[in-house]
Order: sequence, then C-alpha cells, then structure tokens
Amino acid sequence: MRKAKIIRTRQVVSPLLTLLAAVALSGVTTVHASDNTDKTPAVNESVQSSATSQQGQAAATDRKAGTLSDDDLEKLIDRSDATPTQDILKMKDGVPSDQQEAWLTVAKRVADQDLSTSHREQVILYNETKIVVPAPKAAAPSAESDASNQASNASAQNPSSAASSAAASSSSSSAAASSSSQSKPEAAPAKNEAASAAATPAPVTDNRYVSVTDKNAVLYADLNGTKKQEGAAVYQRTFKSQAKYQKDGVTYLALYDANQTLQGYMNQASIKVAAGAGGVWTNASGYASLTKPGQDVYGNLDTKQVIKKSDDILDNTYFISGAYHHLDGQVYYSLYDSHNNWLGYMAGSGFETVNSAEGAWAAASGYAKVVDKNYAIYNSFKFDATGSTDHYYQQYFKKVGQYHHVNGAVYYSVFDLFGHWLGYVNSAAVQNVTIANPEGTWQADDRYVTVTDNRATLYSDFNWTKKQAATDVMLQTFKSTGKYHNLNGLTYLSLYDKDGNWRGYINQQSITAGVSDGGAWLPANAYTTFTAANVNAYADFNQQKVATSGAGLVNQTVNISGQYHAFGGVVYYSIYDVRGKWLGYVDASQVKTTSSAAGLWLPHDGYLTTTQSGQMIYTNLDSFAGGRTTTANYQRTFRIMGEYKHYNGATYYSLYDGNGNWMGYLNSALGSESKEAQGVWMNYNANVLITASNAALYSSFFNMTRDTSSLYGGVYQVSGKYSHVNGTTYYSLYDGNRWLGYLASWATTPYMDYYDWTKPSQSKPYPDVNMYPNLSIEVDIAKQRVYIKNGSTNLYTMYASTGIDNSTPRGHFAIQTERGYSFYNANEGMGARYWTSFLDHGVYLFHSVPTDANGNYIVSQAKMLGKQPGSHGCVRLTIPDAQWINAHIKVGTPVYIY
Repeated sequence: MRKAKIIRTRQVVSPLLTLLAAVALSGVTTVHASDNTDKTPAVNESVQSSATSQQGQAAATDRKAGTLSDDDLEKLIDRSDATPTQDILKMKDGVPSDQQEAWLTVAKRVADQDLSTSHREQVILYNETKIVVPAPKAAAPSAESDASNQASNASAQNPSSAASSAAASSSSSSAAASSSSQSKPEAAPAKNEAASAAATPAPVTDNRYVSVTDKNAVLYADLNGTKKQEGAAVYQRTFKSQAKYQKDGVTYLALYDANQTLQGYMNQASIKVAAGAGGVWTNASGYASLTKPGQDVYGNLDTKQVIKKSDDILDNTYFISGAYHHLDGQVYYSLYDSHNNWLGYMAGSGFETVNSAEGAWAAASGYAKVVDKNYAIYNSFKFDATGSTDHYYQQYFKKVGQYHHVNGAVYYSVFDLFGHWLGYVNSAAVQNVTIANPEGTWQADDRYVTVTDNRATLYSDFNWTKKQAATDVMLQTFKSTGKYHNLNGLTYLSLYDKDGNWRGYINQQSITAGVSDGGAWLPANAYTTFTAANVNAYADFNQQKVATSGAGLVNQTVNISGQYHAFGGVVYYSIYDVRGKWLGYVDASQVKTTSSAAGLWLPHDGYLTTTQSGQMIYTNLDSFAGGRTTTANYQRTFRIMGEYKHYNGATYYSLYDGNGNWMGYLNSALGSESKEAQGVWMNYNANVLITASNAALYSSFFNMTRDTSSLYGGVYQVSGKYSHVNGTTYYSLYDGNRWLGYLASWATTPYMDYYDWTKPSQSKPYPDVNMYPNLSIEVDIAKQRVYIKNGSTNLYTMYASTGIDNSTPRGHFAIQTERGYSFYNANEGMGARYWTSFLDHGVYLFHSVPTDANGNYIVSQAKMLGKQPGSHGCVRLTIPDAQWINAHIKVGTPVYIY
C-alpha cells in the first residue's frame, strides 16, 4: 500500500474538554480551530454534573485573595465587534490563566441572557475555540408567544405595567422552553414578531453628505442585517444621510441618492462626512485631454456653477489633481495647467483620460514642410532626441497624428516620404502644405491578397475618402489589379472581389499576398474531430482533387495549423495528423473546432470495467492532470457517458460512478466495455463462507430466485465475478457443479486457513541486529515470505503479503530514513502501522496488516498474510514483525526482492 499522508496526533485531556462537552449538551455549536482535532467523546449529564461539582469544590478550596469574582469576569467581556446579526463576546486582557475556564462559564451565562432579549446569534471566542449559540428560528404562534404579544401591547398602552407583563411573559416562555427541552433538546426558542419590532431603534434626524471610504463597507437593506450591496459596489459613492440609528452600540445612517430614494443603511464607521454634494476629495492623477466640445467646466460642485465650456480650451491637456464622487453619480476631476493654474472641475465623461503628459492622440493628415532648423525630433515623450529638423530642412513630412501636450505645445507624429516613421516634432518647426496628386502613377498588379490588418481603411480616392473599414472585409481575399506608389512612401492596391466589383484602395501593408486563389496562409492552432464519413479533405481550393477521404478521417482528431480565406468565399483549414502528415484542406463550414487536443465530445453510452491497476484517471486531457488512479478503482465498473478521440490517437471515456459522480477520463484500452450495468465477467476462483442469511441470489441482474437462508454457514465455490456499476461485486456461486446464482460479495467471506497475524511469525526470539554485521532482508514473492539474513544464513522467517498484480518492485534496495507509527491512505481506503520505507522515500514500505479509517485491522486482508498477495505494492507483515523491523532495522540495511 502506498502512503498518501502521515498524520501523527496526540490526545490531550483537560478540564476544558469537559466544559466544552457541557456546552455541546446545552445546544451550543462548538467549532475547533484545528481541522485535525479528534472528535471529543460524548459526555453524559452525570459526567457533566460530576465534573462541574468537582471544579466548583476545587475552586472553593483553592480560591485566594486575588481571585476574580463572576462580576469581575463579566466586566472582562469585550462586545465591540458586534454586527447587526451577531453578538460577539471576546476575552479582554486581565483574565488570569487559571480563571479562563471560569470566564468561559460566565460568558456562556451572559450569552444565554442576551439571547433571550436580543434574539440574535451569540458567538463566544475563547482562545482557538469558537462557540456559537444560534439565534431562535421563527416558529408558528403559540400560547406563549400570544401571551408575550399581549404583554408587549399592554406595556405600550400602560408603561407602569410593562415590568409585570414582561415578567409574566418571561416566566411563561421559560416554562415552555423547559418543557420543550425535555422532549426536543435541540429546539431553539421561537422569535416572536412583537419583540423584534420593539427592538427597532428610533431614528435621529441627520442632514449630511457622506462618502463611503471603507473598501469593505456593507450597505444593508434594513436594520436586521440584510445585505444589499458591499465592497466595490458602494466604495467611494456619495449619499445624503437623512437619519441615523443606534443599534447595539453601532450607529447606522439612512442613505439616500440624488433622487431622494432610500438606498439602505450603513455603519457610520465606513463613511466620511463631506462638505457638500460633491463628496470628499479622493486621490486621482493622470492627464485629461479635452477632445470633446460642448463640455461644462464647473467652479463649484454643489451649485454646479459653469465657469466655461470646453470649446474654449479644446485639444488642450491638463493635470488631474484629485477627484470627487458626486451625489449625482458622476466622478468630477480637479484640473490644472502646467503653471499650476486651476482650470475647474470636469466630469470624467467630458474628456479623455491618459497616463502621460502628451495627452491623447488626435488625428492629423496631410503634409508639412520643415521651416525651422532648431527643433529636436523625439521618439517618445520622455523627450529623448533621435534627430533634429536641421537634417530635414525644407523637406516634407507626412503627418499621421498629433498630441496636445500639457506643456502647451502641439507635436506632430511624422513620416518621411518613404513611409519611415521619424518621431514627434513641435508644430512650430513646420508649415502645413498641400501637395496635388500625391498618389503616384498606376502600375499593373496581378495577385490574390488577403486583408490582415483590421485597422486599415478602404478608400474611394486619394483624398482619403473612406469607402469601407477593413474590419468589414477582414480576412477576405481579393484580386489586386493595380497599385500606386504614393508620395507618402506607401503603396496602395486597387482591389476587386470575386463578382468583379471594385472595392477600393488599400494600403499594401494591410494585406498579405497569397500564391494562389486560396489567398494568404494565416496561422491557426485548433483541433477538430471528424464525425461524418462524407467530409473530405482536398488538395486544392476548388474541391476538385481529394487529398484524404472522409472515410479515412471519420472518428479522428486532427490539428488545424493554418487557414485560407479563398477568393471564392470559402474558408479552408489546413489539417495535419499527430505524426505531422498533411491531410489536406477541409471546408471550415463542415467541421466544428475546439482549442483542446482532446477533440470534440462524442456521444457514447455503455459501461467500462477497469482491467489494469496503476493507471491514471485524468481530469484534464490537455495537461493530463489527474486526481485518481485505477489502483484504488481496480476492477470497478463505471458508466460511460461520452468519449473523446484524442489527437494522440487514444480514445478516452468520460466515466461516472453509480451515484452519478463524475470520475474523470480513462483511456478505453485500460478496461473492458459492456452494454450491461454489471460490467464484464471476470475470472475469479475462490471458496467462500456464506455469512448472511437473508442476501438475495439472482438468476440474472436483478431477477431474484431465492435468498441465502438455506446456504447460511456453508462453504461454496466462486468461478467468476461481476463488479456492478452500483459498487457491489457479485460472485457466480456454485455448489459443486450446480450453479446457484449471483450473490453479492458482502454476504460472504473468503474461506481459507490463515496465519495468526497478531503474533510473531516464529516462536523463537527476534535476532539481535547488533550481533550481525552483514544483516539483510530478502522478500520471496512466490512464497510470500520475508527472510532476515546475516550473509547467507537465515536468522528469522516472516509471513508476508506482497502487491497484487506484481505491483511490488523486484530488485535491490535499502532501508531508508522514513518510518513511522501509522498512516492512512484515503484513496485506497486503508492504512497500516509500524511502517518502514525501502523505496521512493515513503512510497514502498514494510508495514503491518492493513487498518481501516478507524484504525481497526481489516481481518479479511490480514488473512491473506503468507498465503497470497493483497497489498498495492508494499510488503505486509504480522503486527509484531512490522513493529520489530520498525524499531530495530537500521537505515541502509540491504533489501532484496525477487
């Protein structure tokens, strides 16, 4: 058996466990901080009473002058973390260590008292323990609740009678709770509506603007803790607070929006009071490019005083120095120029925000002549000069964009006449000019080209009149019949479609030329699975010559390594098999694609019985990650619900267990398929003892013929078995030559002689390892024996049980450093004790016969010792033999398995 995880635990018994057990009996939920804590045994009332009595007597005997009273301990309860739905009780500093359990008793009493009045969940935080006293659940009105409601009404009408009415109601409720606890100890007190309504606090008028400054703030729909929004949904929003409420020591504000609509309630600690409707100042930076006309610039956000329009300062760039999240829902930014002169406030929707000082890119076209030699040309707005206008004096630039820098200058992005980008130049260095007919002369062209740049434009003329955006023709293939070498250094093609329609001029840089009417090869990386035999792969783009027939492609997953958008309007995929062989071009409309090498999901219904151990069951067929193996699921039957014909050539079934739980993907070659739920017949010969008197015998699945009442206690023969998808193994049972039917294996136990696995294998003492310098261990798999040897002399022989299906490795190994008392492997459903590693550092071990999840030895497995293999690769031994090897065999001792 392979060890998955070793957990060593130590049980500690303290008076706190007794107290927590008493808390659990009172209906309180206790949650331990450690996930590995053993479950505390149930404590009955007599033990609780006895423990409480003993603690009380000890406290009375040992109390010193400095011991705190219960009143003192109650003062050391911290309730500052209360929420609208919970009271949270924590221990303040100052509680002596020997009185912390006494503090917990006082805290429990206080929680019970608070529960009866607040009807809210009580949470006690004690060291690493969390004790939850649930809030009462709503119940149908009862006589007691009616009495409580009447008492509340009477109290409202006649305040002088409130105390007596409340006392009567409390007495009645206590009696009812006492009676209820005798019959149903887990029932919680009912929460009556009158008490809840009475607990609603009265509002105090508020008239403030507030902004939410807590990133984790919660907006409640009511004062009962019903969440409406939280976190980013409310962070930095500004509201009008019109009322505030005090509840359980927390101040809640009633928040309204700009339309005077109540939005909800919020803890006052999550907000900051603003001076007006603009909200509080928040940090913001960056740059604002004023590219939109008609936008307002405000001098005051409360009065919305407009001090100018963006038209007056259009295209300028300003510093952003802070933001205000206004009550109207918009964010307004405070803007400054490069001389720190304040411009005013503008809504964020009124300008374009950029991260650098040059501002937003703006369109510019045409030509500019260099008229000043003394300006630098920059390749970025870090102003690293890469040239100067002196080199281009009296030459022409092609303008392709402009930036209105925060420093007040305008910079053109310019090309030379050969289409090379030069950089950014100050507009003061150039003079804009007009050049007639810059398109150049027509030259013949005869190519098929595919549009591959979605930023390009099809033009109607060389005045740059837009005819169509390239996004409308992206990846379409056209015929280029002519081209123009423009003055700007670029070449433009004249395009026609398959119907002979002229489509316009396009920059040659926006296309990729093809070698045929298939257009340009374009990269692709996808997969498709052929599901029909009538879809062929062709050797050309006219579908005249078949490269691979559909019959040769069906149920095969191939790789799509490229695509062609042919001139005729059909898209073709270029496909390859896993060996890299080209299969042809396939019409893209005839197949479906996927990004996974597993291919497409295909329907498949059946049952698979695993026939190989140690194989992976995958959860992902691209990364081949897996969480299970067939070792723990060996000879189990699963439901097949779909399959994948993987690109690697294997077929993988999608498997589910009998309860409908998905198990993963398994290579179909690792199991045998059946159309029936019992799976496939498996050879199995054994004698079994019938241990159940009422188990069903089936003549077929599931046609019961009789039960085992007449067979109980008898020994019968098994000639084969089925591992049903329902999780049960069924034996084909015989009485001599007479077939009796199919019987569930749980109704039997193997019948064989076995060795006593609780005792040493031999009656003589174990050898003293210090006396034998050439000590070694040999494992004989055929004989299921372990020999302790000194050289060639055998000192001691042990019974063993090695791995099923030859899973115990053969060869020369050595005892490793890893060893321990016990482990449990949840995947295999068993563990063992006294383990010692001999291979792979904790994977292959010598250990005792196996134990179950509760630490009990599995008798059916133990009986295999010395008789037959039974492990998953480890070497099982009797309990004393395993303990002796664990305690005495030294690291490095040779191990030979054959």
